[in-house]
Amino acid sequence: MKFFKFAATAAAVALAVTACGGDGGEDTAGEAPAKLNVWMMGEGTPEQTAFLDGVEAEFRKKHPNTDVVIKYVPWPQVATTFQKAVAGGEGPDVTEIGNTDVQSHISQGNLADITDEVKGWSEAATLNKTALANDQSGGKTYAVPWYGGVRGVWYRTDWFTELGITPPKTWAELVAAAKKIQDEKGVPGIGAPSDQTNAILSFIWGNGGEVAVKEGDKWAGRLDQPQAKEAIDFYAGLVTTEKVAPEKYIGKNELQGPQQDFALGKLGMYIDGSWALKEMKKVSDKDADKWGVFPIPAKNGGNAPVMAGGSDLAVWENSKAKDVAFDYITVLNNKANAAKWADYSGFSSMFTDVKFTDPKLAPFTAIAANTKMAPLSAGWGDFEQTKKVIPNAVKAIMQGGSSAEELKKANEQADELLNP
Repeated sequence: MKFFKFAATAAAVALAVTACGGDGGEDTAGEAPAKLNVWMMGEGTPEQTAFLDGVEAEFRKKHPNTDVVIKYVPWPQVATTFQKAVAGGEGPDVTEIGNTDVQSHISQGNLADITDEVKGWSEAATLNKTALANDQSGGKTYAVPWYGGVRGVWYRTDWFTELGITPPKTWAELVAAAKKIQDEKGVPGIGAPSDQTNAILSFIWGNGGEVAVKEGDKWAGRLDQPQAKEAIDFYAGLVTTEKVAPEKYIGKNELQGPQQDFALGKLGMYIDGSWALKEMKKVSDKDADKWGVFPIPAKNGGNAPVMAGGSDLAVWENSKAKDVAFDYITVLNNKANAAKWADYSGFSSMFTDVKFTDPKLAPFTAIAANTKMAPLSAGWGDFEQTKKVIPNAVKAIMQGGSSAEELKKANEQADELLNP
């Protein structure tokens, strides 16, 4: 989910070879250590801490003499914190990692090979295969998916019923629905912010396009190909051609206007994840019982594949208690705790058979069954977040730029950034 660019130096990596993570002291192999260091990303909340306390209590039934020490790493400090860990500082035994950062960590040698452990974990059989593939390289597994955020289209069920609209299954139906809402309800039909890479990927994939494909050992950009160009033109055209999406979201993301406007009844539809329900209720829960979700449609019908941004769990390469560290992962992410975490966080479990308790979020479980990952390149974080290649191209097109020229430039950036 979050970008981690590791500015590794040869010296740092060399130090890492001899660095000691985890509890300190001699290598305890499979023995239970006195302390297991676990890093969680983010600020942490009382509810999250209570959840993790419950996980620890369950874990200690098997390892009664091991204290679990949780460290919350705020997302802005992730890069520097991991840099220090690799360079010989205090490292974790188990860590949460943004799933778009996993390949970067693998390439740096930061994560333990847990191939055999995953094969021996019975519950792993129903992990989302696409998400698990994101944690693999060279035939080995280095992490397991924990939770993911997939996006769908939030809409007003009462308005759809009143106006005789059924959830759109094609791009044409999506535009028609937006126009009808706009005409009859006097609010913009749909939000189409330009800074929304994950949602835009669904339109590209739903038209048979790709950001890039692997050719030999290199990634080759495909953003200037007809399928991707048509998809981006369609998305930008919601603002410029169809005029069913307002210009005020150009340069913005789903949180910078659309989420609040939808919660307040000032927007017909917008694209966001399952976690948005809790956030929208904070804005206003007056119409919460009228909110619904349908999958982002592919151009000619069916559900478009969705990007599952989220977090994974890994054993740190320098941990001296790798077996026990993996045991902790199997408790933290067993199916019972995965269900609790999904309900608390609003993110989908990456087990295909673990669902939300709230029926309003049920569509996201089905949507999550059709996930697709971004190119498994260590440069994806740069492409997606630092350079914002797709958002910048879409913004320029929405502001009148030539899509052919903008996507040619974007494709050149893909060729460069995805081959670091």
